[in-house]
Amino acid sequence: MKLKKNYFIWIIWWAISLYSCGNEEHVGQQPLDNIPPGMVTNVSVKNIPGGAVLYYTLPSDEDLLYIKAVYSIDGKTEMESKASSFIDSLLVQGFGDTIQYQVNLIAVDKSRNESEAHIELIKPLIPDVLSISGTLSIVADFGGLLATWENPNKADISVNIEIEDHNREYVPKEIFYSSSIHGKGTVRGMDTIPFHFRTYLQDHWGNKSPFRYDTIIPIYETKFDKLKFSKVTTAGDIPPFNSDYDIHRLWDGNYGGDPCYSSPAGTGIWPQSISFDLGTVGKISRLRLFQRTSNPSYIFHEGNLRNFEVWGCVNYNPAQSGWTQWTKLMDCESIKPSGLPTGQLSIEDEEIAKNGEDFVNDLNNPPVRYLRILVKRTWGNGANFQIGEIEVYGDNRPSVLQ
Repeated sequence: MKLKKNYFIWIIWWAISLYSCGNEEHVGQQPLDNIPPGMVTNVSVKNIPGGAVLYYTLPSDEDLLYIKAVYSIDGKTEMESKASSFIDSLLVQGFGDTIQYQVNLIAVDKSRNESEAHIELIKPLIPDVLSISGTLSIVADFGGLLATWENPNKADISVNIEIEDHNREYVPKEIFYSSSIHGKGTVRGMDTIPFHFRTYLQDHWGNKSPFRYDTIIPIYETKFDKLKFSKVTTAGDIPPFNSDYDIHRLWDGNYGGDPCYSSPAGTGIWPQSISFDLGTVGKISRLRLFQRTSNPSYIFHEGNLRNFEVWGCVNYNPAQSGWTQWTKLMDCESIKPSGLPTGQLSIEDEEIAKNGEDFVNDLNNPPVRYLRILVKRTWGNGANFQIGEIEVYGDNRPSVLQ
């Protein structure tokens, strides 16, 4: 009995061993030999911003798996970049300056044997984080500052803005993550007194630009009280889709959700306009528009505004039709930061749609009380438009009329 039991246990152990061995073949390629592949040859280098592309002739080994580059971007941390055996070039990147660097090119076969390293020297061009920092502009803006920069290579960067605190130490104030060609960021909600800022750019690999120092005195700005807003019925304006999607949805606090404001579909009328009363007279500094975002597919699509105009007047006469009593304030175009095709969104695209896109007015324009929005084109190029919410900013102090 004991013999049979031991035999049964042995059979089970043997079966498990076979199963384990069989599975090992699926886990990874077992070594076939210990012969290293040949080295890459005929290596040439094309230096690029912050890196290089290395071109080479592959070794003739039939079991070649890939080529790897081993290098350091800071003299401390070792990095690797790999390219398959079907490609005759390899990219190395992440370098923070234009000094000379050493790159080791190594061939690896299916048995994980490695060739001797081919040593190549590269000298990257000016990295994006430095060239972009050279285009950085920081100026006083409404309630804070406006930062702009040019990023022609669409590099992933962060613009880090710090502010001097009461201890005369710089602490984080705002970070803008961007890969847009024409980058822009604003800091708002600040008093009209001098503030000291320190700004630097950082890339994906931790490389930083030199510090930039600015003293900024923000321009006065306040948010107009939406409780004072009201509908204005203007001859020629488009009616709403229905009473639940009327113009009061522009200031109901339901940012981007449904119901929002919507004009009716299928009217054949284009362009379309709507009007409302701010309830107070003031100079407009900017309009912040929130897209309809109740469904992700609506963002930078469907009836969300792409091209529109903003008009205003101080005294509105409902008996006077047309546009003669209105002054054009702004010609606006909504910009999708990523520039991706319809249906594709970056994180930056989603943040702009949900947090609002600013359209800035010229302060030389006159004060107004009534606003009229003339919609010319939507992102979906459809027959109607929607707006999630609107915020109006500017100066409505009594002194603005003097």
